[in-house]
Amino acid sequence: MRATFNIINGDYLAGRLNQTIISGEIIICREALVTGPLQADHPDEFWKMRAEFISENYSDKKENYYHKVVSEFEKMKNIPDHSEVNLWFEDDLFCQVNLWFCLTLLPKDRNIKIYRVFPKNLLENKWEGFSDSNDMNLQEAWKSKILFDQKDIDLGCDLWKAYQSNDRNTLKQLSLHPSDCFRFLKELIRVYQNVNPETFVRDLMESETMNFNAVFEKFRNELGIFGYGDLQVKQFYDKILGEK
Repeated sequence: MRATFNIINGDYLAGRLNQTIISGEIIICREALVTGPLQADHPDEFWKMRAEFISENYSDKKENYYHKVVSEFEKMKNIPDHSEVNLWFEDDLFCQVNLWFCLTLLPKDRNIKIYRVFPKNLLENKWEGFSDSNDMNLQEAWKSKILFDQKDIDLGCDLWKAYQSNDRNTLKQLSLHPSDCFRFLKELIRVYQNVNPETFVRDLMESETMNFNAVFEKFRNELGIFGYGDLQVKQFYDKILGEK
């Protein structure tokens, strides 16, 4: 019998899945790889760099990063042969970068079936993802999962390498590759390369409002494609505020 693993982007969705009939061990991706330094020659160097960044920018202890974050990534690397892996990730940049990275960690020398699980509630805002999903939405998403072919896995790994090294030309070329496992890829990369979220926040603060809640709401409404939470937008806000 195949062991099943659900790799989840964040603790909130993990809690929601635990309330459904969906089976499998849950592994939580607790990173925000869409921001901060990414280039390192060795995994230990990478974890050290990310622990320092998270500690400095999210007011958490470095040891917590290893305990809460790295430990989950190590579980991904140790998924056994003949397993089924369901990747529960949304379509915005925040989630996609994490997804690309997770694909690079999954063992390549084992007979593992990898599936992408897409949010089902896309009628109003395609960047909202799983946040408003009820139990039925989650079960429908799980039943509609799509199998990764080798070309899809390779594409995801190549996207991570290009993003990690800030190779914008390669990212643009990769975004043109059709894949059932990656929706809105062309749009995602185009906006990433042409829209500066910090500039967007700066313009809002200079022309409309200095109220953070209003700034964040406007950001989510107009730049939901980035998938930034309040912590990411608050970094821009605080930096700009400090310059005044």
